[in-house]
Amino acid sequence: MSRSIAAILFAASCGSTALSPAFAADSDGFVRSIARDGLSGFETATRVYRAADGIGPEVALVGVVHIGDRGYYDGLVAILQRYELVLFESVLPRGAFGTGGSTDLERQHRTQDAMLFARGLIGQFAQANGRVPADIAELRAFVVGRDTRLARPLDLALIDGWRGSVSYERLGDLDFRLRSLGADGATGGRGPALDLELRELPQKVVEEAINPKPSEEGRRDLYGDLAAALDTQLQVRSINYDRGEWIPADLPLEELLDRLWRRGERSATIEMLSEPGGFQQGVLRFLLSMVSKSPSFKRMVIQALGSAGERAGSTRGGSAGLGSVDQRLILDERNDAVVEQLRAVLASASPPRSVAIFYGAAHMPDFGNTLEREFGLQPGEPTWSRAMSVDEWSVQRISARIQKLRDDRDAVIAADPAGAYPACERFDERIGELEERLAARDAVTPAE
Repeated sequence: MSRSIAAILFAASCGSTALSPAFAADSDGFVRSIARDGLSGFETATRVYRAADGIGPEVALVGVVHIGDRGYYDGLVAILQRYELVLFESVLPRGAFGTGGSTDLERQHRTQDAMLFARGLIGQFAQANGRVPADIAELRAFVVGRDTRLARPLDLALIDGWRGSVSYERLGDLDFRLRSLGADGATGGRGPALDLELRELPQKVVEEAINPKPSEEGRRDLYGDLAAALDTQLQVRSINYDRGEWIPADLPLEELLDRLWRRGERSATIEMLSEPGGFQQGVLRFLLSMVSKSPSFKRMVIQALGSAGERAGSTRGGSAGLGSVDQRLILDERNDAVVEQLRAVLASASPPRSVAIFYGAAHMPDFGNTLEREFGLQPGEPTWSRAMSVDEWSVQRISARIQKLRDDRDAVIAADPAGAYPACERFDERIGELEERLAARDAVTPAE
């Protein structure tokens, strides 16, 4: 069971490290496991890359795991707020990534894709409300209420390939019009100047808007079940992505599936996560229900994540429990799409002074290699953020360990007062960690 769960998490987010009896991390890694004094935990790293001469933009790689404690996500958001532009991970439909292009034909096609994406969101609104939205503001409020990751994609979809607005007009309960005026920004025209219009919802959407099905708001998902079993939070429910400087950078969902189809390949991970009613998900949900909020289960998952990271290595080619298709498609090819977008951003007329790539930690070693090799940037020291942890020691046992460490430190000092430090700094570090754990306990359960 732990291997299956670790593969799900790793496929989406984890990185490369080894598990050891204490704090352990590859010097080039983006995750580490901890196991000391009854505390097991899993952490992800942020590394900032800069040019050796300090000239030019800096790029931060902010690794994340998709299930963690709420405070973990609050801390990551605080880091990301320092950057002018954040490229975030989100596999979305084609049309959700903007409408730019190098030719008029490419801009025209991307504008059409974006309008189809916007129509999809209008269709979701209609299915939920029995009518189309009165205006874009109402549509946006609906979208943000369901998933904040869709806010910026909607904004981008309403700007056509020539930087003009895609207008929206409600024509009736289930009638609307989306329109781009094309390259000339005026009504009518041919070729690149041709107006693009979209007016109809798919018939199936209309039927479901008129005769709505029972709400699926409570439909369970595997990530939600796993987060509940670990007593943690989901990334997508803990972070507000509706920020003007945050934009999606990924491969479109259709592109992922098209690449598999063209090659005649199958991705076990993608299939498993995309089939809520599948047998594998059913078995995992049953097992999760049996171990819900168990400290030993949480420790097992943390250890499995560390082991998966160890197998991955720090460069392309490690499997981390993923098949070769999953490794290539979920990690490598999506990374290439992000790097392509980063190139365009940094080559623009007014590049940002700072960019953060906010992605699953498994992607980060390859990003780091590219920043060093292609962009000539050098990494700084990592900043670690604890995604999840489980503390299995009682207050009494922690207190006893603190006293034992103090006694050992005092004995070292007594034996060699002049040479006790810096050796005794290790005692001070561990005592500080244990005192922080006691303070955290007191904060959760204050004295009567």
